[in-house]
Amino acid sequence: MIGDVRRMKHRAPSIDELFQPLKGVPSWHVKKGYGSFLTFEFGTPSQEIREPRTVSNSSPLVRELLARRCVTIHGQWHLWVYCCGWRIRMADSELAHNESSDDEIAAACLELDGQAIQNVKCEPKFGRTRFHFDLGGVLETAPYNDELLEQWMLYLPDGNVYTYRSDGAASFGPGSRDMQEWELGGEQSDARKSPVGREFES
Repeated sequence: MIGDVRRMKHRAPSIDELFQPLKGVPSWHVKKGYGSFLTFEFGTPSQEIREPRTVSNSSPLVRELLARRCVTIHGQWHLWVYCCGWRIRMADSELAHNESSDDEIAAACLELDGQAIQNVKCEPKFGRTRFHFDLGGVLETAPYNDELLEQWMLYLPDGNVYTYRSDGAASFGPGSRDMQEWELGGEQSDARKSPVGREFES
C-alpha cells in the first residue's frame, strides 16, 4: 500500500477549491511523457531544477524517476496524469486512450493544448475523474488494474501537491515531503479491482 490512510494534518482543498484558480487559464505544452503519462502546464512558465531524492513509500518507478536530476519548464500549475487508464474525447468522440499509438496520443494532446479547465468531477467510489475543458475537450481517468496507484497529481504555485489515488484517496502537502498521508473521500468500493483494463462510463 502506498502510504497509510489517516487524517491529514492540513485539510486538503475540495476539488472545486483546488481547480478554481485554473478556471479560464489556458493549458500549454500538453504532451505524452514517459509511457502513457500525460502532462499539462498552466500559467506563467518558469525553469525548475529538481535535485535527486530518495523516497521509500512510493512505487519502484516513482523511486527511479525521483532519483534523477530533472530540469524542466513548468507553468505555475503542473498537472501530471500518472498511473491510470485515461481517454481524451471531443464532441463525444474518443480521440485517444492510454494504449493508443504515439501519433494518436500526440494528436489528442494537440486538441487539448490551449483549452482551459472548466470543471473537474471525481467519483471516489470508482476511482474515476473527469476533467472538462472550455472548448469541448474531456479527459477521463480510471484505474487500469488492481494495484493501489497514484492516478494524477496537481502541483500548485505554493509548492504543495494534490495527489489522487486509484481508491479515491487524496494526499495534499509539500512536494518535498517523504511521507504521504492519505484521506479517503466519498463512498469507496472495490470497483478498481475489476480485471477489465480501463473502466469508464459509456
